This record gives sequence, structure tokens and C-alpha cells, in this order.
Amino acid sequence: MSEDLPGRLIEIDGLSTHVVTEGSGPPVMLLAALGSNWFDLDQLADALSSSFTVIRFDRPGYGASEALSRDTWPTLDGEVRRISGVLDALAIDEPVVIAAHSMSSMYAEAFAREHPDRTAGVLMIDGTFVMFPWRVLPTALRVRNCHRAVAVAELLRLPQLLGAAAHDSVYPTPPTGYTAAQRFWICQVFGRADMLRATLVENAAFPTISLDLIALRERDDRTVRAAVTVLAALPAAGLWLRWWRWRHRRYAQILGGVYEEISPANHLVVAQHPADTAFYVERLARRAGHTPPVGP
Repeated sequence: MSEDLPGRLIEIDGLSTHVVTEGSGPPVMLLAALGSNWFDLDQLADALSSSFTVIRFDRPGYGASEALSRDTWPTLDGEVRRISGVLDALAIDEPVVIAAHSMSSMYAEAFAREHPDRTAGVLMIDGTFVMFPWRVLPTALRVRNCHRAVAVAELLRLPQLLGAAAHDSVYPTPPTGYTAAQRFWICQVFGRADMLRATLVENAAFPTISLDLIALRERDDRTVRAAVTVLAALPAAGLWLRWWRWRHRRYAQILGGVYEEISPANHLVVAQHPADTAFYVERLARRAGHTPPVGP
């Protein structure tokens, strides 16, 4: 079985980058979480594409995008450039709403701070907010350890053996299930060592990215100038609910944004509740004045 790759490949910052666009209307960019690919946002994109031009892209090593060289790793500045590069390649010059899941919220915040003229609004979907930054080992050493771990995994053929099972062990099945095409790409992407390597390396770079974002906040010395919503995914009950709610309310306060929540939900809410997530994207877009024109 073979499937045509959706979207197209565009060179961004020297790397072949997989970009998918669909729908029409004001632009909305979806940023995937650590370890996520374009197809993990399919249901959310489908829910938005009747009103918006929905843009997705795979970061290096994910999906169908070319991987970073082995002596480099993701950086905050690099991901901000990548977002700009995708918008430039698509000739999108109007401000965009960015809906960023989990760790990618750090990239969305940095982009909004550095490019306020290109940002209409930002939705942090169960975003990453580090209250106490830390870094024990140098990033270069952490990244080298990731490459060593992946070399062992390749020797044991773990990506090929696990494939889609690795994806399904983490991601909830969307309400409408998976199409045959989605199943095909899940097997293809999760059967590659590049996917595992990209996930481990991005996680290894996380402490440095976090410290760079905190430094950017201090230099910027203000809340984000675009409309911001912090959307928390909360369990039905328990101590974790109270902690997560407090944490995300604090996150919204730092960004100067509005706090919202979906409950009961888990961290992978974009797959678990795509329609509900789309509702909050649309609500933020209206608050930012980022709405489709009314027809005759």
C-alpha cells in the first residue's frame, strides 16, 4: 500500500520541510507537541478548515521533514525562524492565530514576542510553562546520549518492530477513528528512527529552550501583545486538577491572557477532543478580530 503525501515539501532554513495547508479564510497555524506529527492534528484541522486557512508543518525529523544534522538540535530562535519561514513561503503577510500544543507553546510565545506584527492571537493548548528552570547536563552531552540510545534502538530494530504500536500507546484514538491513509502514515513515520531521534533530541534541548524563553521574557519586559488564551486540559477530579488549574492560571497571568479549561481531558486533548479544542481556537480568533468575512 502507498499513499500520496499530503501537502508539499518546502525548503525552510536550509531543510526540506513538510507543510500542509487546507481550507480558506484567515490563517490559523497549528503547532504540534513534542513527539507529534501533522496527522496527529488532522481532526482539529478538519474542524477548523471550513472557516480558516489551516497551516501545519513538521519540525525537523518529524513527519516528512528532513532531520537536523547530528551536531545540531532545536533552539528557540531556530523554531521562531521556522515559523516565519513557513509563513513567508506561503506568502502569508497578514497576522496569524497560532494554536500551539504542549511544548510548542514555547515556540509560539517566542514568535508572538519577536513578531507582534505577524501575530493576531495565540492559544496555548495545555502549554508548557516552566516555573523553576533547570539544566543539569550540557545540551551537547544530552543530545549525544540521545544519538547513542537511538543507535541501540536501530540495532535492535525497535522502530520497525513497534511502529504504530508506539504511537497508539501514547495517543488516544480520535472520536472518529483513523482513516486508512492516517494509519498508513502512522506506521510509516513511527517505523523510522528519525522520528524517535527527533523526539529525544527535542526533549534533550528542552532545558536550554526554556532558559532562552525566560531570558526573552525578561528582555521583552511585558506581557504578550497579541490576544492570548491559555487552555488547560484537566482531569475530572483529584489533587492534580487543582495543581494544573493553578499552574495554567499563573501561565495566563504571565502572558496577559485569558484562562480556559476542558474537563475531563488528558494532555493529548487535541486528539481526544478536537471539536472542543477547535471551539476555543474560534473563540480566540473572534476576540482577536480574526474572523472570516461575512458573505453577501
